Amino acid sequence: MPRSSVFRIWQTKADYLVDLYETLAGPQGGARGSLFAEQILKDEVFAGVDDAVSGLSGNLDDATTRRALLEEVIRTGVAKNFTAISAPSEWQTYAQMMISSPVLTDLPDGLRIADTQVQTERDDVIAKLADRYRTLFEGTFRLKLRDPQVSYEHFVIAASSVIEGFATREVLARAASEGADTSDPSLHALTSNTIKRKDAAGNEAEWLPSAIAYLGVVDAYFEAA
Repeated sequence: MPRSSVFRIWQTKADYLVDLYETLAGPQGGARGSLFAEQILKDEVFAGVDDAVSGLSGNLDDATTRRALLEEVIRTGVAKNFTAISAPSEWQTYAQMMISSPVLTDLPDGLRIADTQVQTERDDVIAKLADRYRTLFEGTFRLKLRDPQVSYEHFVIAASSVIEGFATREVLARAASEGADTSDPSLHALTSNTIKRKDAAGNEAEWLPSAIAYLGVVDAYFEAA
């Protein structure tokens, strides 16, 4: 398309960038429903909980069995989520857009970008995950929030920030030139090397550091009902 045709629609490059961001990440964006929000929900930590429950050999009425199931779902779910965020993917595109948006708000009419990001995060990601976790934690895992002043939305932000923080550091480690990180252990090792850990039932498995941290957030926010 000729440049002149483009600038009949957008008077400046700034106008184009603001509209592009809204189209990709905004509530009316064609890509938002099929690319970002739905992909996030598809790859979230507890996406495989139904399969885990169907393959369970124990009884969910037993507290130790429920705890072992919770830990296994977190162990495997965080690994999947960590990979989705740190690998080139829709998740990483979404995360990079979120990180860059404060800079773009300096553009003419750029504050619309911040409004778009906040609305998408709150309505399409945080709210949906909070509803899903409420059903799972209160039903399947029989957990309740420790503090009535703390909400499921608080937990969603805290838990997802743990994984996103680890994944961001993994992306930085990969972006560095080979051999540039001479520390021992390297940043890549700290984010991606697994650690042997036993679950509540005594079964040993490999855990990502981010999964152990995620479990810590769950224990800080929830207790047995």
